[in-house]
Amino acid sequence: MNLDIEGATLVSVLRHGAVDGRPFVYRGRQDDPLSEPGWRQMEDAVLGLPVPDGGIACSPARRCRAFAQALAERYGVPLLVSPAFQEIAFGEWEGLTPEDAARRDPLEHAAFKTSAGTRAPPGGETLDELRQRVRAGWEDWLADARGGRRLLVTHAGVMRALLIEWLGLPASHVYRIALPEAARFQVSVLAGEAPVLWSLNAG
Repeated sequence: MNLDIEGATLVSVLRHGAVDGRPFVYRGRQDDPLSEPGWRQMEDAVLGLPVPDGGIACSPARRCRAFAQALAERYGVPLLVSPAFQEIAFGEWEGLTPEDAARRDPLEHAAFKTSAGTRAPPGGETLDELRQRVRAGWEDWLADARGGRRLLVTHAGVMRALLIEWLGLPASHVYRIALPEAARFQVSVLAGEAPVLWSLNAG
């Protein structure tokens, strides 16, 4: 397929790789760094992506920012570090496994799991709150886009929020899309048009 549509910007969106720290937790804003295998996962992932000549954006979390900074320096392109692209906040459940959270707050956790994102963890965010800030950050970042290639280094929650917006998915179905460590997708953005998803996890 031809990705070189005049005036369109091709944006690659990349999830961070594996991190140091306890696995299978509500990591959210917990600022664990990338592990060495996680760094290699991301290096392998970008081999299949175009050079982001139009710049890179990333979450401020270390598991995204460190790699994005290194890549921006390698390519000599600008880097935007934006809180709009942070992972969803899990509040008091940060660093807990789902089992831990269920033991601590059984009723609240059960409601959270069945709410399709309408119920926030204690002190955390709802899916709608995540979607609003991601949408605003995305629109700001691409307001001047008129072609070229860009890269966003972010989290699975942010990626799901974007896919919900573009594809009109119900929130209850978004976890049917696999977004493993270093997952990526590409979207074509043309001013005045809806974004078009070109690929998902394609190597």
